[in-house]
Amino acid sequence: MNKAILKSAGESAFPCVRGWLWVVSLLTTAVFGVTAGNTQEPEIALGHETRESAGTYFHLYAEYQVGEAERLVFDLQVSCGKHTFENGRVVRGYLPALYAKKTASNSVVMLAIPRACDAIRFSETDKEFSASEMHASWELVLDGNFIPFTIWFEDAEDLTYGVGYALAESFENLSSPLKLIDARIEPSNEHAFSKWLQSDSGNLLEEYHIGPQFVTTDANQSYWAVFDPGKAIVPTKCYGVAVVSHYEKASLWLARRLFPGNGRRYWLAPQDLPNTKAQGSPSKEELFPHSSDQFYGNSPSVEFQLGINFIRRKKIRKKNEYSVRFWSIDVPEYYPAIRSDAYPVAGKNSFQNNGLKITVELLPETRGLLACYSKFNPIEYGDANPQDLYEYYFGPNYQSKVKKFGRLVDLEIRDGGEPILFHAIPALSFLPHFLIADESAAEFVTFEFFGGGHVR
Repeated sequence: MNKAILKSAGESAFPCVRGWLWVVSLLTTAVFGVTAGNTQEPEIALGHETRESAGTYFHLYAEYQVGEAERLVFDLQVSCGKHTFENGRVVRGYLPALYAKKTASNSVVMLAIPRACDAIRFSETDKEFSASEMHASWELVLDGNFIPFTIWFEDAEDLTYGVGYALAESFENLSSPLKLIDARIEPSNEHAFSKWLQSDSGNLLEEYHIGPQFVTTDANQSYWAVFDPGKAIVPTKCYGVAVVSHYEKASLWLARRLFPGNGRRYWLAPQDLPNTKAQGSPSKEELFPHSSDQFYGNSPSVEFQLGINFIRRKKIRKKNEYSVRFWSIDVPEYYPAIRSDAYPVAGKNSFQNNGLKITVELLPETRGLLACYSKFNPIEYGDANPQDLYEYYFGPNYQSKVKKFGRLVDLEIRDGGEPILFHAIPALSFLPHFLIADESAAEFVTFEFFGGGHVR
């Protein structure tokens, strides 16, 4: 990644990734929340298992084509829940939880391991229909209708910024350097896992890569306790915008009524419009095309399954007991988003005189893709010298600047024509975050793909 391009004043263009022209957008938890539509991180146990998962193992096989001819294979054994090693060390969660391999062109492909232990137990003991969305999905996972959540890093020497694949169609984009060939999961056992673990040396990631919030050793905790802008933080989340069409939903009527039609394709809901139906009607809430089959309980869009770490490979067109919601409804179009205070972007004094800027690129070559990075101040990073961290970005006397940061946002939207810029708008805490003519509404979303475990 060319950091000079990302950090240059007024620029928001991603580097070229084999022909991909990227423009980044800026997203902040303080503004949008970790889950779209919320202003606080949800208290959700990522990858929650339905029962004790000690002794559950599976074999994950994923094959990709890189460029014109290179074949990249992930042939992994995975332990779920709890695994005790000969030295007495206990690893809880998934092992490996993240796995990265270098390509011949010195790029990197990283997989977020699908949290599929429930699928294995379903195949072995519980083959009966359940109304549970997750439980009812396992047969489709075992049949191969899934893709591990996949992140592409252009430069193996810089893993601070990656590109996440949010849709199966993203792999078919002509400008994509990565094509999916195959992916499958099958039950395994402790012997196969232990044998693989003893001989495996293909994972580029070490424990410290998973960042300050998740490391366990004293040495790695001490490493991340000290802020140093030269440290590389591997992302565990990807950010984007979900564009949801009105189709014939009730929101279409209201969008047609309110669309200003002033020659600008992109617009914001009127500020004097109530935020929710409870506060008055019509409302901003009614401008977002809610789905009766929405998958995410607290988000109108169909974001991927939080902490489950896979996307569906194909849509099941006929509903049956194993093709509910996530498998059979239309998902939004996704586009990458990045925030100006993202760790790979922010530099010394970046926010001394500047607020938060958000740039969104809506282009065919970025459809289905997400921007993967960490915030400039992830949890537990720089706890030993927080003053140095905030002075680096905000300058001296930073306290008041930090308090105000993110309250007003500059929103930039690029679609190949002249960029559209909205200056100093209030933090976008309520849906829709912006609208596209009378066609669709946009929502900023977060794909959180690391929920516990280790890489080795």
